Amino acid sequence: MQWWCSATGFPWTWAWQWYPGVHLLLVLFAIGWWQLGRRQRWSARPWRWFALAWITLLITLDWPIGKLGAGYLASVHTGQFLLLTLAVGPSLIKCIPPGGWLALAPVGTRRWRLLRTLARPLPGLLCYTGLVITTHFPAVVDGAMTSQLGSLSIDLTWLAAGFFLWWPIAAPRAFAALGVWGTIGYIFAATVGPTIPAMMMVFSDWPIYQLYELAPRVWLHFTANQDLKLAGLTMKLIGDVPLWITAMVVFFRGTNAQGEMVNA
Repeated sequence: MQWWCSATGFPWTWAWQWYPGVHLLLVLFAIGWWQLGRRQRWSARPWRWFALAWITLLITLDWPIGKLGAGYLASVHTGQFLLLTLAVGPSLIKCIPPGGWLALAPVGTRRWRLLRTLARPLPGLLCYTGLVITTHFPAVVDGAMTSQLGSLSIDLTWLAAGFFLWWPIAAPRAFAALGVWGTIGYIFAATVGPTIPAMMMVFSDWPIYQLYELAPRVWLHFTANQDLKLAGLTMKLIGDVPLWITAMVVFFRGTNAQGEMVNA
């Protein structure tokens, strides 16, 4: 029995399959979040952010999306990347209240200095971009996705990439290092990294991932090359949307705050 979704080379079937590793991870996440809030005595629990993170993880990692992305369709694999980095990433940050982050990393401690450093644009951008590009190298994808540990490593790496991406944007004020225009500039720079693997997939004349090229077809008339181009277009066209929406929200909130200060 497989405990995590990985490529098997078997023909695709819509028969449900249980992946206990995914459900164990979700149970541990829920227990850890609850116990952290209980130990720190949060006055209010960010239930909505926790629910968004938990449900998105379940949808992304479990059957059928987890299985399709692990060994059948590069486009679904790209969808997993977008969900883990753009939806789960900020939700994991927001499901811990600002006071909870300060309890984990009190001001002046090494942990606070580390999180403060990661909230600056360059470290966050380098970590995010480096992880995104590395995990989309054909050698990495073809080598990792054929084993359960390798597939798990890719998923966890994308979760880490999501944290690095969103921490400079969503970090509590005690850690934040960016103003309105700095945040908007950071968001613009963050859209550049995924463009590299996206363009590789869109403009390649043949599938760059042997794993998905040789995978059993889910739909007979949906070729591996079409799948790869769809993956690249999804990464670029859909992947940029949440970031640009965030940039607009930051801009309007920033200008409204400045207007209120002037009127006061």
